[in-house]
Amino acid sequence: MAPYTHNGVVQNAAVEAILHFSDETTSNAAFDHYWQRLSTSPSDQIDLGALRICVQLLPSRKDVLPYEELRNYIVTRIPVASNSAELQYLLAEICLSNTQLGSRVFTTLVQSITQNTSFESGKHDALEESRGRDIVAQLNFIKASFWIPPAQQHYLTVHLLHTIVKCVGIDGLDKCAHNALSALLSLLSNRSVVSIDQEGMDITPASASSNLLQQRPFLNNSLFARFEELAPEYFTENAGPAFRTWFQWITYTMEKGSQLDAVYSSFYWATLRTGLVTGFADQRKYCLGILQQSLLLPKKNIDTIIMQMDVSKRAEYISQYDRFSTLFEILVLDRYANQVLACLPELSALLGPDTVISPNWTTALLSAALSSKIQDGIRKLVGNWYLGYIAGGYGSVEAYLDFFVEGFLPWATQGNLFNSTLSSTRAITNCTHGEALANAVSRLVVSMATTAKSKEAFRRILEYVLDTGGNIFSPSVPYLLEGLIHGLKLRPLRLETRELKLTLRISRLSSLPEVTADLLTFYCAELTNYVDAIVLREHEMQGYKSLSTRYNVLEHTSPTGTQDHLAHSLATDEERSLKGFIERLHVSKHKIIQNEAFGPACGELLSIFERTTPEALPSEELLEVLDALWEEADRLEYPRPIALNIPPVFFHTACIRACVLSPPDESNSKALVVLLQKVLRRMQQFSEGRSYLLPVLGSSIRKACLSNPCIVIILPIEDFLVQFINNPPLPKKEFLFEVIAAQKLESRFPHRDYASYYGQREWYGYAAIIDLLLRFPKFQTSPAGRVLDRILKPWRTQTPPILAISKWKNVLQLQAMLLLTESCISEEGVDEYLDGLMEALVVEQWPRYRFLLEWIITRIYYHFPKKAEHILTKLAKLNENSPVQVASLMKLALLAAPFLDSEDFALRLMIQLIPFSASPKVQIRHEAHWSTPTIFGLAKERGWLSITENPAFQALDKHIRGLEKFITPPLTIRTMKLDAVKDFTLTNIFQGQYLRLETPELERVAYEDFESIYAEDRACLSGLEIPPARVPLGDPISRTEAQSSNVEPKNEIAIDEITTESNSTFFQTKSGFDIASLLPSQGPPSAQQKRPASVVLVASLIDNPTNIGGLSRISESFGLEALYIDDLKKTAHKDFKATSVTSEKHFPIRELKVPAIPDFLISMKRNGYEIMGIEQTDRSGMLGEESGGKGVGTLPKKCVLVLGSERGGITSEVLAVIDRCVEIKTVGVTRSLNVQTAGGIAVYEWWREWGGKE
Repeated sequence: MAPYTHNGVVQNAAVEAILHFSDETTSNAAFDHYWQRLSTSPSDQIDLGALRICVQLLPSRKDVLPYEELRNYIVTRIPVASNSAELQYLLAEICLSNTQLGSRVFTTLVQSITQNTSFESGKHDALEESRGRDIVAQLNFIKASFWIPPAQQHYLTVHLLHTIVKCVGIDGLDKCAHNALSALLSLLSNRSVVSIDQEGMDITPASASSNLLQQRPFLNNSLFARFEELAPEYFTENAGPAFRTWFQWITYTMEKGSQLDAVYSSFYWATLRTGLVTGFADQRKYCLGILQQSLLLPKKNIDTIIMQMDVSKRAEYISQYDRFSTLFEILVLDRYANQVLACLPELSALLGPDTVISPNWTTALLSAALSSKIQDGIRKLVGNWYLGYIAGGYGSVEAYLDFFVEGFLPWATQGNLFNSTLSSTRAITNCTHGEALANAVSRLVVSMATTAKSKEAFRRILEYVLDTGGNIFSPSVPYLLEGLIHGLKLRPLRLETRELKLTLRISRLSSLPEVTADLLTFYCAELTNYVDAIVLREHEMQGYKSLSTRYNVLEHTSPTGTQDHLAHSLATDEERSLKGFIERLHVSKHKIIQNEAFGPACGELLSIFERTTPEALPSEELLEVLDALWEEADRLEYPRPIALNIPPVFFHTACIRACVLSPPDESNSKALVVLLQKVLRRMQQFSEGRSYLLPVLGSSIRKACLSNPCIVIILPIEDFLVQFINNPPLPKKEFLFEVIAAQKLESRFPHRDYASYYGQREWYGYAAIIDLLLRFPKFQTSPAGRVLDRILKPWRTQTPPILAISKWKNVLQLQAMLLLTESCISEEGVDEYLDGLMEALVVEQWPRYRFLLEWIITRIYYHFPKKAEHILTKLAKLNENSPVQVASLMKLALLAAPFLDSEDFALRLMIQLIPFSASPKVQIRHEAHWSTPTIFGLAKERGWLSITENPAFQALDKHIRGLEKFITPPLTIRTMKLDAVKDFTLTNIFQGQYLRLETPELERVAYEDFESIYAEDRACLSGLEIPPARVPLGDPISRTEAQSSNVEPKNEIAIDEITTESNSTFFQTKSGFDIASLLPSQGPPSAQQKRPASVVLVASLIDNPTNIGGLSRISESFGLEALYIDDLKKTAHKDFKATSVTSEKHFPIRELKVPAIPDFLISMKRNGYEIMGIEQTDRSGMLGEESGGKGVGTLPKKCVLVLGSERGGITSEVLAVIDRCVEIKTVGVTRSLNVQTAGGIAVYEWWREWGGKE
């Protein structure tokens, strides 16, 4: 059942007309009748018709009882109306239509709210549920009364205002209170408001041009007094309504020229700053509006911690804070990267010496821009700019210490910033963000005005690290300490007890990687050097002795656990044997291999293996020892010192010989093989996540295979090689910080370098495994062939569409194939390999992959030159519908021609190049242009007269050489010259120029790595017959050239790009708000929900979702009532969403099928709309022109705009019901406009004609 009834509008109007002419007796009887109906109606219903009549009859009553009865009725029915804003509005309108009744009702409500609510200062008061519901209903009723038009009566008293204000901050009432205040402030913004006083007297006649509320201030400081009673958290958690009320309050005060004492208080500005920093978009807009309006209020100077203002320079303050607001809008609200970049010079000026902006507001802007609510790209731009600003010393940072610690460091210590600026070359590994952060910390300490301030900065940074509770990117901590140390060197301070305690706490941070922890120890020890010696002597600080001990260990010893260190230390012990080792293992119950003893035990075993003959190392004893070691390693979960010592022991030649020479059916031999197979698989798995294991694993496997080639088929070497080639291990980013830490430690302790912790770098392991691919003995080429087949298979079985970059593809796969084709392809299988590689080449898109595939195929032709004839045969058969294959064959023929040394081959190729040089297919034509001069030059070099003396060839060669692209060719992989024979060296394969062009490839291995392998062979494997390498090493490539591929990341804003000069150009702003737009709409719900433009757009004839999406965006942006389309499913189409930019979520889009359009337009006519067609007809008026040759072109205030389809326009059936048509005047050759464009122009023209008009 409906909660209220009207009993018919026509019937009520008739009753009211009759009663107007009735005498007093009749009126009283009528009142009694309708009151009886009201009083007996159900308590959950409101009879608005009867109530309205009773209220109209009240003036004829002499006694007060009817007023009391109606007051009680209305007050008790207010909760009934709580679920309908429209009903609340109607009830309030009836109530206030009688002055005395309205006064009685509102006085009762104020008393009720006051009596039933606790107003204790500083608390978010809570109400019991039933009382809370009643007060919420009463506040909503009061709010609805403020929607009544200003020319009608309102109850407005200071007591009512204070009552509403006191509800602010109370749980359950806060939102309602702010909504009521917002409605009140919207009402007061009108020039004239009719009000009644507490005695029910109308103090402002409706005919008055202005009333008492406008003649004396109605608002005061009560809102801000209430705000000061609330907890600070109130303004940081969903405080948008509070700041909306604040904005409206300050706007009203400013418009009335009133004085507001709150603007002189620190609380006012501190709270406003909090809202600006912590809020979401709408709240921040209100805060900016408050800031701008507040600058207009002061009559005297403001001097608070947060805000200072000299009113004699008000214009300058307003100008600069307007600029501040614009920057805030760009950086925090709009967040477009190009706009942010453009405004950074202005940001520098904001921090400059000529600014009047308080540092607290500057830091509010920076804090908001660096908060987690902003996307990472914008935060990075602003953060890197600030790093550069500090490093450049462009201004004092003393006033920004709080921001640096609380706003900047949380952003600056994020892991992604460090990871994204890591660069690693063979010479050095570096993190530019970490270095910049250390520099900024140093500048902060140095630039403080006083020693006390510098110590405070020192303490605050250490406290920040400790306050994170370990939730900080661990590599950032050494950079912070490094900055502090550098700052102390530039500005020496004598640290005291407080600073020492913090330093010692930092030194005990846990969960740090090994080398980083050692670097932290070093840095903390360095910081204690600045502590006053008296402090160190007089105070036994907890942890200082431990720190000193750890520092002494760093200074005088090398890291334990690396294999080289252990082997050296135990190699001279000649009296130990494997049997004796096992005995001690039993006696000690495995303690001689547990924990820290594991490494020395491995060193001892290596010493035993080296000096013991194979016969003295039976497989059962080896198995027992190795099995014990593996169990211990598994128990300890393979930490660094353990994992580094496993491969040299388990894959030592002694263990390998035992596997090879022992009878295959012996149980111990089988178990030993199974163990080594498991160890190999597990260690390879570990090496993919711990790249430091690759050198020791790769070199151990290589030595094992070279010393006993049969092990290749006993251990899963084939799987090992395929897995390595398909998933080459790379250092993880977190490990590269260990490399950096080792570099920094080495600068102070030379014995603490990377090798002392982890041994060789990963590229040494690459060299060892790659060299193994080159040295498979002839009787072991089958495993090598299987490796080649397994790598090639996914390349040859690709199916289009082929992605340019795929996760499973890598350059090492093709490099390995290039090496393996030297030994793994026989005469019988060559055709199959050529077909498979050509299949891969034809579909491959990535230039670097194509380059290597062409090189592989050419090398096969080099070994099987007779097969090269197939190139020209296939080229002659192909037509230009296969441009990729034609271009590939031309390139292969070009690469093969030098080593084939055949004039006939070159002549036939040149003949085919002539038509290809004029091909309409760009790929074919370009390849022919590059090939022709090269073949012609080869012919000159070899003296092939059939080519060089041919006039056609001469003319074509001359023409192509004269082309700009040939004179100054671009340096790309496709244009790079390759000699498939002379360039076939390891250095060219793994360090060639093709790896550095276009998108640079990571250099995995280099000339010096192979040299290191060969030097170790000469030293340690001199007595072993090692198969020769099938690929020459080649000449070294200069390190400068080789390192050009390692592009170091840099901060987006370089230090030398920082400028403090203000930019006078315009800045784009996209958030699109002004002061007026922040004011909420006013009036009853029906008025608030009304769209700004009385225009309906009908687009049902349009099919294209892109055009419909654009029209949705136009319709919502210009405030149209609704958009009609033929199928609502189109709003889910991706093309619709691409142009609508979510506009469909903010206004009504309705479905209107094409056959129903005429009937719909006729119904709209009945509702007062004029139907306008945007169409070119013989009677169309020119849009915007009041008169013309064919008709009127202006648009009516209330209209329906009909758009035609993209091709056919408006159908004749629809044209028949259209009132008028207009067309858009153009002056160009093109006859028509896109339908989106036409719709946008028409809607804009409506706003030009009617915008702002009543």
